[in-house]
Amino acid sequence: MLSKYLWKIRSISLIFKLLIPFLFLSFVLTATMAYLGLTSQQNMIRNEERKEIRNFYYLFVEKMEYTKRRSLSLASVIAENPDARVLLANRDRQALKKRMLPLFEKLKKDAEISQFHFHTPDIRSFLRLHLLVEYGDSLAYRKTIVDAVNKGHGVAGLERGKTGLGIRGVAPVFHKGVLAGTVEIGYPFGMEFLQDLKVKWGPDFTVYEKNGDNTYNCLTTTLRYCDELRLIHYLKDSKTDEPTVIIAPDNCPQKSFTLGPIRDYNGDVVALVKIEKDRSAIMGRLNDTRTLMVLIGLSGIIVSFIVIWAVSLQFTRPIKEIVKVAQEIAEEKREIHLDSRPEDEIGVLTKALNSMLESLRQRRSQIEDYAKTLEKKVAERTSDLVTSEEKYRTLIEHLPLIVYRLLEDGSVELVNPYFAKKLGYSVDEVVGDRTFWRKTIFGKDHGDRDNFLSTFAEDGKEYRAERVVKDKSGNVLTFIDRMIPMRDDAGNIKWIDGIMVDITELKRLQERAIQTEEIKLLGEISARFAHEIRNPLVIVGGFARRLQDSLPENDKHHDIARIIVKEVARLEQILRIMLSSIQPFTLYPSAFDFNSLLRSLISEFNSIIKQKHIDVEESLSPNLPSISCDENMLHRAFKSLIVHAILSMPEKGRFLLSTASENDHIVVIMKHMEESLSEEDLEQFFFPRVTDKVGKSGENLPLSKVIIHRHGGKIDVSAEEGDIIVIRVELPIRQGD
Repeated sequence: MLSKYLWKIRSISLIFKLLIPFLFLSFVLTATMAYLGLTSQQNMIRNEERKEIRNFYYLFVEKMEYTKRRSLSLASVIAENPDARVLLANRDRQALKKRMLPLFEKLKKDAEISQFHFHTPDIRSFLRLHLLVEYGDSLAYRKTIVDAVNKGHGVAGLERGKTGLGIRGVAPVFHKGVLAGTVEIGYPFGMEFLQDLKVKWGPDFTVYEKNGDNTYNCLTTTLRYCDELRLIHYLKDSKTDEPTVIIAPDNCPQKSFTLGPIRDYNGDVVALVKIEKDRSAIMGRLNDTRTLMVLIGLSGIIVSFIVIWAVSLQFTRPIKEIVKVAQEIAEEKREIHLDSRPEDEIGVLTKALNSMLESLRQRRSQIEDYAKTLEKKVAERTSDLVTSEEKYRTLIEHLPLIVYRLLEDGSVELVNPYFAKKLGYSVDEVVGDRTFWRKTIFGKDHGDRDNFLSTFAEDGKEYRAERVVKDKSGNVLTFIDRMIPMRDDAGNIKWIDGIMVDITELKRLQERAIQTEEIKLLGEISARFAHEIRNPLVIVGGFARRLQDSLPENDKHHDIARIIVKEVARLEQILRIMLSSIQPFTLYPSAFDFNSLLRSLISEFNSIIKQKHIDVEESLSPNLPSISCDENMLHRAFKSLIVHAILSMPEKGRFLLSTASENDHIVVIMKHMEESLSEEDLEQFFFPRVTDKVGKSGENLPLSKVIIHRHGGKIDVSAEEGDIIVIRVELPIRQGD
């Protein structure tokens, strides 16, 4: 079809062959000049737009800094109030309320504050003038208050409190040189804050509060309604405070936007501010300029067309005469030679036509004889080729195998549809990318691309290898790849035909069978070994206790006997752990919510967590699918892991618990600090052991690993900097039958 259109293009008149390139050149030059002019103007305008809307973000940040300084200034002034010092030091809540409530009402009206709060040195709420019924609760989660108490000077910043986000200033209150508490002044971070910015500067402001990694919920806006954040994909992956500027996005070409981070007192990004400005006037100016450029360009093209047409006619007139004669020769209406012409290009063409005319006479008779037999031979050969191709195509399209052909440079010439069905890549993706097979199937890019296939067939024989390949979704598959080199008469490789057989399921079954057999054998050996040790150990322990009881306490042999009794008890405890770990059990799978199981375990040990002041950070995936496992056994396994983590970590530590879904598996990650844990301890983390550090919490760790392995999962323990222990558990979402 393409060649047909190309032939039609080549068959146009010579005058148009001259006219079209010159017109095209004229059009390109005119369009280029117009494009460069428009682009230059548009770039200048966009740069100015970008600077302007970026400055709005810096003004927004400066407004927040001004509000911080103002809140800290007010808090510092109140902290110097003699009545406030005495009443807070005496813990006279009613008197302090009576003294400060009129001041709060005045500041609320004149200075537009929204929070007026006194705290005790133990970081608890003493008096909320903006919420009188709420007091006495712990505020240890408030970093501004903690820093003001610990550092002894005022601090300010954006922070979340009981009434939501606010710009808060906290100042310490001293009475007779002793810290009596702290006082807090807070400004609302809402509509009033943004409306003031809109009135002063013009653009609309919208604040989106961060809820998770990439989720932002609308907090407040100066627009008529608060919509969802549709520009999240424009955000830069950066930890700096540089805003993201978006000029005329696809879904809103008449607007320009700035997305900037809003950081709280801790320096964490807790919200985004979206600043949007209307650019209708700029677009109108650009459209007028574009229309003017188009009109000028069209005028130039029309003038060029007229001039080029006149010049082309002068060149093509003699050529038309030669063409007419050539047509007569082609139609066999002319057999006499053409008249001679001057020795220019037209004269040379005339001689060539005369030579062609003579040659045609001689060839005509030969062609007539050859045509009598050619048609029959072509029909027979075509039929054979069509039949052969249909058989071959039917075979490779229905085989449950990957059939392919690689050329010398490693590119794919053909591949059957089963490849797309198995790995998810379309045939166009495979054939269109010359490096696809090297990178995706072989897993590396060989340096010698011109002689790529010779590395797999140096001896001219077929090559067989086991390959691990990831499909388009990231799933890992295993294939047996059989490559057969095809050579020409000189012995050089022309291509390689290959067949790939999927053995992923076979490998998985083999590994599971080997693992099951090894676990069974180790269990039987361990059980036999434990029972053989128990009897002599009981006897040794009994005699050691009798010996200890029979010796007076001041006898030096009494201490030796006591050590024997202690170590025998330790061995008996290790045997008990081993027997509980290898004791057979049956799984009863059922579907349940895995996040709920983890939350119930954290709630179960909430008292210990509060007692040790442990900060538990949960990051549980809301889209986690239901898991088909034995809920009771997994409850037992993760209970042991969580208890061990809580007991082994220091006070005021941080315990991170997260879940995610990856490749048909649920992944659970637990992080906590555990001091003085060597590499050997990490390697033997699930070995039966008894330590004074965590008591009996480590007894069920071996059984936890057995339970997870019985569910077809795996568990790994590693260390990070700062004595951080990372426990990673992977469980299949669906258990095999």
